[in-house]
Amino acid sequence: MNSFKFLAAVAAGSSIMSMASVADAQTLRFAYGHPPGSILDYAANAFADSVAANEEAGLEVRTFPLSLLNLVETSEGLATGLADIGALMTPIFPKEYPHINLAIELSETLLLGDGPADEAQGVLFGSIITDFVVNDCPGCLDDFRNRNSVFTAAAGSTPYSLTCTQPYVELDDLKDAGMRISGSYWARWSTAVGARPVTVSGNEMLEALTQGVVDCVLLSVPDVYNFGMGDLVTDITEGAPGGIFVVSSAQMNRDTWLSLNTLQRETLMRAAGAAAAATSMRYQALLDEIRAKSASGEVKAKFHQAAPSLVEATQAFVEEDMANLVASYAESYGVTDGDDVVQKINALIEKWRGKLEGVETEEELAQLYWDEIYAKVDFATYGE
Repeated sequence: MNSFKFLAAVAAGSSIMSMASVADAQTLRFAYGHPPGSILDYAANAFADSVAANEEAGLEVRTFPLSLLNLVETSEGLATGLADIGALMTPIFPKEYPHINLAIELSETLLLGDGPADEAQGVLFGSIITDFVVNDCPGCLDDFRNRNSVFTAAAGSTPYSLTCTQPYVELDDLKDAGMRISGSYWARWSTAVGARPVTVSGNEMLEALTQGVVDCVLLSVPDVYNFGMGDLVTDITEGAPGGIFVVSSAQMNRDTWLSLNTLQRETLMRAAGAAAAATSMRYQALLDEIRAKSASGEVKAKFHQAAPSLVEATQAFVEEDMANLVASYAESYGVTDGDDVVQKINALIEKWRGKLEGVETEEELAQLYWDEIYAKVDFATYGE
């Protein structure tokens, strides 16, 4: 893994003919509801750097961490053009983006069988969703078009854990405990194991935990620290509830996209791949770092592994949930090709397990995205 460095945004470009000054470059606004110094901030600056590196495109990117739009505002902000680019959390908006959300929820299958190594899950599923949406999900692209946006890339968190103010390890520990959830999978899991799902926006998690509104936040461990909850969380249990949160990491306003020429679109897609790779790889690297600091006493939280009672209950839930998921999305959101989505995602799991072997750096992953996904895209028509 690369060492952790927060990149500065140095976006500067020339005109397409490389004859104008930096002042003539078109500036795009990139908004995301995570704070400065967070993983998404790191990735957004990687995006800006990638754009700046292609001076012929005549583009530059200005980043807005936790200022222009928060997590809940991003979908509408992109639709109306308040931002040109945004980190869009589609699971927050189940009615608006049902096709991609069904595919994302299938990350629960990684809890069954042998599955990939823990370290691979976020990278694996971010790769799968990017490939699926760009090349094989017309319903996903229609959902985005209906919200005046264009998909470019997805990135995956590390598996969700129980991040709490006391140990929650056994199944019985969870009875009536308040669990902050960030999507329907985690809501269903909480109910199945006897806990209480509580809906709190990502930007309000710290306050909810401080005031005792929730006992645990179901979250990727690095985001505990991204959102400033490291002093509150005392115990982290891995192995449950699982599930990968996938973010559409560089979603484009469609009006902006349509105004760009083919070279500019290709430049932004390359940058999106770089940002997605940076996000997924950085999540795992930071998790490894936090584990090490916990072992040495540098961070407060203690790590636990879910007890067999909780693991078995989680796997039983996933098996039942998978049997009902397609019908639920058809009934609730009108997704009529759910069985086909399941087949495609399962095939992509096998494909990307092989493709990711030996990939160790963000740069290698970004190049793999280009070779395996974006090289197939006709940038003259994509997003039209």
